[in-house]
Amino acid sequence: MSIRLAVITGGNSGIGLAIARRLLSLNSDELQFRVVLACRNQAKGAVARHQLLSAYPDALVDLVELDTSSVASVERAAAALLSYNGGIDLLFCNAGAMAIEALDIGGIVNGLLSHPIAFFESSEALRQQRGLVTADGMGETFQTNVFGHYLLINRLTLAMREGGRVIWTGSAASQLQFTHDDYQHIKGDKAYESSKYIVDQIAIPLDQRLKERGVRCLVAEPGNVCTNFLAGLDVPLFQYLVLGVFYFIRFVLGIARFTINADTAAVGCCFAALAEGADSRIKYHSHATRTGKPFVAQYPLSHNKDTSAFLVGKLDELVEQISGE
Repeated sequence: MSIRLAVITGGNSGIGLAIARRLLSLNSDELQFRVVLACRNQAKGAVARHQLLSAYPDALVDLVELDTSSVASVERAAAALLSYNGGIDLLFCNAGAMAIEALDIGGIVNGLLSHPIAFFESSEALRQQRGLVTADGMGETFQTNVFGHYLLINRLTLAMREGGRVIWTGSAASQLQFTHDDYQHIKGDKAYESSKYIVDQIAIPLDQRLKERGVRCLVAEPGNVCTNFLAGLDVPLFQYLVLGVFYFIRFVLGIARFTINADTAAVGCCFAALAEGADSRIKYHSHATRTGKPFVAQYPLSHNKDTSAFLVGKLDELVEQISGE
């Protein structure tokens, strides 16, 4: 039997947990996935592991503590993952955060009146916190969503098996307020969008670097999904309102990017991980039919060579500083 090791950051909930379920559902007499849930909250990780083992009693499911907003935590997690014999086949860079402060009433009114469909495809309704910095001195959202994973990839590169893949969970990223001067987006209020824009920009140069070891780097887009990002808002029933609108848009208007649930949203990540001939120049979008049947659409990855080179240079500088090189 062939055993493939899949590491999923943020694997205790949402899309990460759905990726784990989908991989374990593929286990057979010939192939078995061993899943490592790399997550910050170990109590929630234990619950997720129990859920997976209840559904798949013979599965191999492990926990590793990982907080991508902490360099020390990434280093410890990398050391733990390097101890696995046989190497890593799949690394899902999925953990992410959006520091929501409150609903943006002005953004909601403007969006509903001027571009209602595009408004629900975006995060315009959410006002994000400014100025958040980690103990390592980096922008919090930037370090959580981008640099923590970049450092993890750096530390695990030699452990990736030939034919392995690194899969980033992207977003409908835009260049909202992204600037070279504030690339960590500490001063602005679109830190989440900026971080996902960076993911799109660094994927191709990372792929070119990893290809030397027979490893690919790809980006998948989960679509519009109701995950726990909105749970922190003190707005009763808001999530249910959003859920209802999403179903209306998908069923009545037939807009396929409204995947809504995590299991459907995860199909793009799993396709990128397993499909033959995957291409870093393509972004793999999770979509769904009006009735919810999932499928994957492929679109060119938006990529600016100059911006990509700038960002990879900055990320490499940070890695060198941490490594003392």
